[in-house]
Amino acid sequence: MESDVYTLGVWRVTPGNQEKFILEWKGLGEYFGGLQNPPGPGTLVQSIQDDTLFYSFGPWRSLEDIQAMRADPNTPGQIARLAALCDEATPGAYKVVART
Repeated sequence: MESDVYTLGVWRVTPGNQEKFILEWKGLGEYFGGLQNPPGPGTLVQSIQDDTLFYSFGPWRSLEDIQAMRADPNTPGQIARLAALCDEATPGAYKVVART
């Protein structure tokens, strides 16, 4: 999927919750895959220096698809399941402004 918009989340997981967070993140991906306009494949990365720091990102076809996902009444609860395992949770939407 070629896309110019992505969701990106920065997650500072509470120590001891890393494995549960990974499982819940996979569940969020399954939920997103069931949406009417699902995103492309998501990616979750974990810091090698700090195993409580994660970044997740994935491409979407359009900003409207991201807005529809966020407007779905089930989305806040799905994201809250991840955030409950974190000391900090910052999901957001971003657009591509340059490539090399």
